Amino acid sequence: MTREEFNFATSDTAAGSSYSGPEWRRQLDGERETVSNSRRPPSQKPPGVGCSALCVGVLVAVVVIIVLLCISLIVVYENEGQVVAKVDLYDVELPAEQTVWFEANLAELRNAFRVVDENKKRAKNVVLFIALDSAAAAPADPRPVWESFPHLALLRPTSPDGAGASVSFNPTAMFCGIEPRHRHTVGFDSAVSPSDDCNEPPNSTHRAASILQWAQAVGRLTGVVTNGELVQPTPAALYAHTPNSSWLYAGPDGQQCPDVRTQLLYGETGRALNVIAGTLPCPEEFCREAFESAWEGERLDADTSYKLATELKELLDPALDEREYALGLFERQTLAQPNAFHDLTVGALHVLDRPEGFVLVAIADPSVPIGAAEVDAAVKATLRKLGAVLDDSLIVVVRSDAREGDAAFATVHATGPMSHLLHRVHDQTFLAHFISYAARIGRFRDADLTNFILQMV
Repeated sequence: MTREEFNFATSDTAAGSSYSGPEWRRQLDGERETVSNSRRPPSQKPPGVGCSALCVGVLVAVVVIIVLLCISLIVVYENEGQVVAKVDLYDVELPAEQTVWFEANLAELRNAFRVVDENKKRAKNVVLFIALDSAAAAPADPRPVWESFPHLALLRPTSPDGAGASVSFNPTAMFCGIEPRHRHTVGFDSAVSPSDDCNEPPNSTHRAASILQWAQAVGRLTGVVTNGELVQPTPAALYAHTPNSSWLYAGPDGQQCPDVRTQLLYGETGRALNVIAGTLPCPEEFCREAFESAWEGERLDADTSYKLATELKELLDPALDEREYALGLFERQTLAQPNAFHDLTVGALHVLDRPEGFVLVAIADPSVPIGAAEVDAAVKATLRKLGAVLDDSLIVVVRSDAREGDAAFATVHATGPMSHLLHRVHDQTFLAHFISYAARIGRFRDADLTNFILQMV
């Protein structure tokens, strides 16, 4: 409904004219001056003077009453949400089996009325949890914390392979905000088709920038953690570009079409990642050790502080707060242990939680058994860790249930700056643009001077 302001200054009077408060006073002063100038000598009683004074008094009283009524109406109108919140609640005798539900939902209604103020600040920090077709909830599990987040939307999957193909979520679409032509390409737009060779390398102008690349461009710290394989398409779309998603550890031409592992280590976005944690089960022997050695060499050459974690528990060391970079490559069985996802997330936050802000993407791999309670523990740990800066931190949880099939929508729960922009069914590409706007990165980035000032503040 269109809201219109009631403006007293433009309200028509009975005589067809309009007056503001000062205009009313000027008119009344004019009337008194006219009466004064028209007075007769003192020896004669001016006829009608008593009546004129009485009329003026009545008129002033009427005006004051009208003004007060208008103010009251405006106050009521502007606070209509509060008026609705005071609807009478009738006391009804109900059995205990029904009372418990009425009381629980009354509390839910009260919480809903608290969601009034919209946080329109810039999101200095962003933590994005991705749990697609994973993290199933057990019947006995309590409600996860993200279900109490104030804003919720649905993401619609698409079929980049054309009509008749199965519908699923595409990491390039979600993280780069564009629909690719085929699910077997990573980090490219629809101009690039899948390739089994590298005879014609894709034009670099068709590379799609991700939310992590946008964040790095404005000086934010970035990280990606997963309890699965770091070079699989979902995490790879954050830092790599390849016309063939199977070129994980090797490709037909290492120079023209570098494999995903190489891009994680030496690519423009990959080498700038402050936190990398997951598994890297290379087919060749000593692959992981070679990656760690090369990564460590990059950090030494750049003269930066870093942590090379060989055990998961090392990520929980508070000393990580003093490190600029961290790498943790672990065995599959290690990341399948309870609390592994929690430890990956907390470790990343130790490194990333700094004044310049950050973007962290934490991915629950659908091939790794993990319960909703484990993701819930990671989200709660994030809320605790960022407790002092929650008003500047956007927390987003994207989740779908594998039991619903390929065409299932994903739920998006959010709290923090600009989370109210999630409000209905959105295309999966909206996720990247939503984060871009909330964090002022990508096409919505602030000017360099603005960024500098905001970081200093």
